Amino acid sequence: KDIDELNKPFLPVASGEMSKRAAWVAVIASGAMGPILVKRNFPNLLFKLYSFGLFLGGIYSVPPIRTKKNPVLAGLTIATVRGFLLNFGVYYAVKDALGVAFEWSPKVSFIARFMTAFATVIAVTKDLPDIEGDKAFQIETFATKIGVKRIAQGASLCLLANYVHAVATGLFSPPGTFNMIP
Repeated sequence: KDIDELNKPFLPVASGEMSKRAAWVAVIASGAMGPILVKRNFPNLLFKLYSFGLFLGGIYSVPPIRTKKNPVLAGLTIATVRGFLLNFGVYYAVKDALGVAFEWSPKVSFIARFMTAFATVIAVTKDLPDIEGDKAFQIETFATKIGVKRIAQGASLCLLANYVHAVATGLFSPPGTFNMIP
């Protein structure tokens, strides 16, 4: 039995809606077309960020590395892609589409920091519902090592700290730092 049949039986392959062969074809086609589209339509920096994200996604899931097997490496991989690369990349792409030069600003730094912290919590808590299958397949996660309750409590505290920091940033930043107009 496959781990997804225990942890996520509703997914297309686990439920039998999609064959493994069809899934591989979809993944390979997307993996080939994505970089081509980004290379043709976006600045070179976004292509490099996209390629780095694609690389991280590959080493997260595909043997022999599979960073998802180690809770620290999995967390770092997810936080990097969902937190920093995604948010910075979208911001950069929008600036480019508007013809506005990119520059680091308190706004960019804030959203990159806030979302990286948020994505780190996602990375740690995403395994909470999967504990049964992870234990059965000897996948080491923070939830299997420390327990669901303690991870949920710690994640809640981290989110609270992230939001408190966000509010404090707004309250204590110099006037005009976060004006809505670029």
